[in-house]
Amino acid sequence: MEKSSVIRMWITNKNNGEITAQMSESMVAFLSSAIENGCIGSTFAEDDERIVVYTRWLDEMTLEQFRSSEVYKLQEGKIIQSFTAAGFEIPDDILFNSTAKVLFSN
Repeated sequence: MEKSSVIRMWITNKNNGEITAQMSESMVAFLSSAIENGCIGSTFAEDDERIVVYTRWLDEMTLEQFRSSEVYKLQEGKIIQSFTAAGFEIPDDILFNSTAKVLFSN
């Protein structure tokens, strides 16, 4: 894997749903774990139609080490559980989920 910074994005349809306290808590815990495991920045946002989660990593290897960790699996499970408890259809409501190499940033 090439040593360039990468972003990981996850965009989910809201389908008129609302972000619950449990969803917010699970996402904040996940993003905090990401920071503890090499993530250099993260965002959890929403608009009227979507929920957007964005993380930035120094390189893809660091991201993949986190994604293969037990803490990732535990936190991901809590996110899925909180979203499904709020009525979201996971994975059907996920619009976009991808890792991309950063070409330019300032």
